[in-house]
Amino acid sequence: MHAQRFFSWLAFSLTLVVLVGLAGEVAAQGWIEPIHGRPVDPVVSRVRSDVTVTVDGTQRAARFEVEEVFRNGSGAMLEGDYLYPIPAGAVFTNFSLYMGSQELKGEILPAEKARAIYEEIVRRKKDPALIELVGHGVLRARVFPIDPGDTRRIVLRYTQVLGRDGDLLRLRYPRIVGIIPGTEHIEQAGPLLRQGDHNHPFSLTVRVEGADLFATPYSPTHTIEVRERGDNLLEITHAGRGNEPRDFQLFLPLREALLGASIVTHSLGDEPGYYMLLISPPTSPEEVTIPRDLTMVLDISGSMEGDKMEQARAALRQLVAGLRPEDRFRIITFNSVVRSFRPGFTVADRANVDEARDYLAAVRPEGSTNIQAALEEALRPESAEGRLSLVVFLTDGKPTVGETAPEKIAVLAQGLIDRERVFAFGVGHDVNTYLLDRLSDGGRGTTSYVRPGEDVEMAVASLSSKISYPALSDLRIAAAPVQLEDFYPSSLPDLFYGEELVLFGRYRGEGSGELVLEGSRGGEVQRFEYDVEFARREYGNSFIPRLWAARKAGALTAQVRLHGASTELIEEIRELGLRYGILTEYTSYLVEEPNMLPAAVPLREAVDRAQAVSAPAEAQVGAMAFNRADRSSRLRQATSMDEAEAAMVGGEGKAAGRWGSGVDSEGAVRHVDDRLFVARAGEWRDIRLQEGAYVVEVASFSDAYFEILRRVPELKAFFALGERVIIAGDGVALRLTPEGLTRWEPEKLNMVLRGFGASR
Repeated sequence: MHAQRFFSWLAFSLTLVVLVGLAGEVAAQGWIEPIHGRPVDPVVSRVRSDVTVTVDGTQRAARFEVEEVFRNGSGAMLEGDYLYPIPAGAVFTNFSLYMGSQELKGEILPAEKARAIYEEIVRRKKDPALIELVGHGVLRARVFPIDPGDTRRIVLRYTQVLGRDGDLLRLRYPRIVGIIPGTEHIEQAGPLLRQGDHNHPFSLTVRVEGADLFATPYSPTHTIEVRERGDNLLEITHAGRGNEPRDFQLFLPLREALLGASIVTHSLGDEPGYYMLLISPPTSPEEVTIPRDLTMVLDISGSMEGDKMEQARAALRQLVAGLRPEDRFRIITFNSVVRSFRPGFTVADRANVDEARDYLAAVRPEGSTNIQAALEEALRPESAEGRLSLVVFLTDGKPTVGETAPEKIAVLAQGLIDRERVFAFGVGHDVNTYLLDRLSDGGRGTTSYVRPGEDVEMAVASLSSKISYPALSDLRIAAAPVQLEDFYPSSLPDLFYGEELVLFGRYRGEGSGELVLEGSRGGEVQRFEYDVEFARREYGNSFIPRLWAARKAGALTAQVRLHGASTELIEEIRELGLRYGILTEYTSYLVEEPNMLPAAVPLREAVDRAQAVSAPAEAQVGAMAFNRADRSSRLRQATSMDEAEAAMVGGEGKAAGRWGSGVDSEGAVRHVDDRLFVARAGEWRDIRLQEGAYVVEVASFSDAYFEILRRVPELKAFFALGERVIIAGDGVALRLTPEGLTRWEPEKLNMVLRGFGASR
């Protein structure tokens, strides 16, 4: 046996198994599975994962190259298996294992044997994360001895034709998988990698050739950066960790008109569907130039002394530098009194821009805060026809001079706003969040909250980049083939070059027809028509309902803060949280300390809590008010699940990992698909669980466990939470526990199948 292993090692034998025909989703994740030999602490860990995708825009083909590096951190020589699921529809190209500089190829073995290996690994390891291993197609490579401290580099390549949704190409890098187990067994299987392996650095780069065919790329799932690399090439990057729980999805809108629009839907057929509308700006800013009137209002009261003042100066200098010759600008500074760079608007030529920089360099922070007078000065001139009027208002404090009642100042400002777009920045915890939100809400803009210690310049720079080139103002949907309702943002913002506008809403009806968009440019109304289809049943695009719910929750919580709590409003927010698995103030207790302790909240208790924290307008200052306003503001603007989840926990909550097989500390949360699970008494509990539901207990990794997975594959992601999980169905709940049944009683099986919408 030892001789056989020795010669196998000398020959650097590598076996490759391609497993096809199994149903379910697949994950673009690789493992090394230590096997054979004496028991050791398995410390073969992944050092990094780098994925490069090259997209041929004309052929709609994507070439994937996945490179992963593993290290044996133990004191013993280890053998291992490398397991890698391949996406459905992909064509495998080649696979390489590098031992030093030597590249080794693999062989193909029967699929049935590979399938047996997977089920046995799951049964023996008893790690629920492993049920996410096997899907449509899987590669398995036997990696022979890895010396202590040694590394192995693995590279695999495959090609896939991108799917098309209307006028969008969709790229998907799967990271969540399923399994339909077989009944075969093998004799040997060992432990998987330790849990820490899954937190390795992960990078994904998409290079799009033929970039002129596409508008701005958009990801509904992850935060991305988009750069133009010349030679008609776009580069899209995402950097994260290996424990991210969701598939990476990217949409490439096809450029077929001056203004692009695409509809993506999700509908179960028995209730109003959900839609995502992507509106793409024109290809070039030169095609869409709308002259701007930019008013910059800067708080220079004494509290702005130090870094805040320097950052604010730099931010406004950047805004001024981004002006074009056809633009005009004003600079207003205020403390106890209000001063202006010049009376009225100034043409943005080089000489005036240079003088504006000198003016900003000379201002010194001192005195109190007269917000009323500053707003009167900024909003009094009537907006000029054919120009886009933008007001950027930056303050770090509450009003202390002049009118100090936030409600009265907000009413005064509302009466002065005609066509201005107001973008407010609140710096630090001393701002009055009620006033800033009322300003941006009435001015069809946004409020951004800059935490103490954060860079003011970076926050304003993001807005400066966005508002550089207006494409259309006063945008609206004039007609659609179905009834559109409950969409967010409820008033469509202006469209700017380089900024995809994303609308989430619901629809009634079905069918194809024309979607008509109207907008203004240069004082003229322009009309755009698109052929779209709203499906009666579309089970894909499950991210849409959750992003819609996140935006709606942000809008509703803003209403609570601005207009007070009511039982109906709190119930609506609470139901959003329970149904769509999103964190709200009324489905969980959110404390401002680093730890988050969520728990289902009864309606009466939620209403009482909402009314207790719904302070009058003048009292909406301090860290708690700041955090609540920041959370709802970011939810209202979220365009990806990354952004929505960060907003839900205020950017400070625990990561929602999916790889651990145990339950984290009491009160931890996990988002799985469209559900929220809370750690309670040693198990993960679905917050949709209703009192009085009939609970069926099933033993983890038993025949009953695999049988229900085979019958209801949608449960795979929930089972991956651990050995102790309770999942809510319709009138019934399924609990995983070591003490549960191992074989199904027909009556209980049928009850569970009905409760989870599966056929018998």
